Amino acid sequence: MIISIRVKVISVVLAVIFVFAGAFNAFAGTQKAYSEKSALAVSKTSISAAQAVPTLFKSKDFKVKAEKITDKSAVLSWNTNKNYVGYKVCRFNILTEKWDEIRQTTKNSYEAKDLTAASEYRFCILNCVTDEILGAVVFKTAAKTPELKIKERTSKRIVLSLGKHDKNETVVIYRKTGAKDYKQIAKVKGKSTYTDKKVKGNTSYTYKAKTITKNGKVKSESAFSSSVKTKTLLSMDLPSVSGKTKTFAYYTAVTLKSSPQYKLLRSDKCTTDKKTGIRMYEGCYCVALGSYYGTKIGTKYRITFSSGNSINVVLCDQKANRHTDSKHQYAVNNKDIVEFYVQGSMIPKAIRGRGDYGRLSQFSGSVTSIEKYMD
Repeated sequence: MIISIRVKVISVVLAVIFVFAGAFNAFAGTQKAYSEKSALAVSKTSISAAQAVPTLFKSKDFKVKAEKITDKSAVLSWNTNKNYVGYKVCRFNILTEKWDEIRQTTKNSYEAKDLTAASEYRFCILNCVTDEILGAVVFKTAAKTPELKIKERTSKRIVLSLGKHDKNETVVIYRKTGAKDYKQIAKVKGKSTYTDKKVKGNTSYTYKAKTITKNGKVKSESAFSSSVKTKTLLSMDLPSVSGKTKTFAYYTAVTLKSSPQYKLLRSDKCTTDKKTGIRMYEGCYCVALGSYYGTKIGTKYRITFSSGNSINVVLCDQKANRHTDSKHQYAVNNKDIVEFYVQGSMIPKAIRGRGDYGRLSQFSGSVTSIEKYMD
């Protein structure tokens, strides 16, 4: 909003306020991000006219506070013993070197949003009728809080996503197991991910993090992120065969409507992958495994191949024990560990008549690990 000439004149006066009242801050150790030059050139006459204005900061009649300060927002509030029709909220614009009117309100508070992390801001409150300066405040936003998420997990590692961070931002990561207290495990500077390799299989871990930003000698610290909890996978033994061959079965061959296999393969959550013809359930390939790996339909696994590729699968059926080895880890006939369930009309040409999904690059190679999701 283009503010009035009167408000522009007041911006000169307010610039002087911050020159003379630099001790008034909503936080400790504030950097002077606005130089005297950026705060507008002030003439001798305006200085003399504004010499008494800093007393506004000590006024018992009108006090402005900046509270609930985060990396993106702050709540401005003011108390007064007088009655006013309304207020103008103005923010100093470092680019135009002017005070921009951003809101008129009859309330005694305003939430400033879409702010930049670890930055200094200056706001003032005016009488909306007379444009009289009622009060002002300086504060600094907190450092950017990490956006902590679980990106990947196996039986041997947990990969955390931290969000985007600049080179001057250090993310400090904390972890706890069970009822134990959080312990700092890492400091990551300017990176968006962190891999925790010091984990055990089939174990729950909880993480939280905060950001520390340094600009010169000034240090800013964010609030802690929301905590994220996850559980590592259970690593399961492999048979002596390589499992290079990956067979398939038609999902339509499952006809018992009361069975959990039928319900999963025909549920609304189950679709057919157009590229492979394999049935998919909640992002996992539908497979049958030997009973050694589990018998509960809907159990999920992470399978890794010698090619380096990993896939998530869901148990939609079980290989018959009479068709598998003594430990029930693989089918004796084709030496296959993994059997995909497919839609016949969508099987790729490279697979038709050959019966081996190991011919597709994403499934090629020996089976090097099978890990079970335990949650």
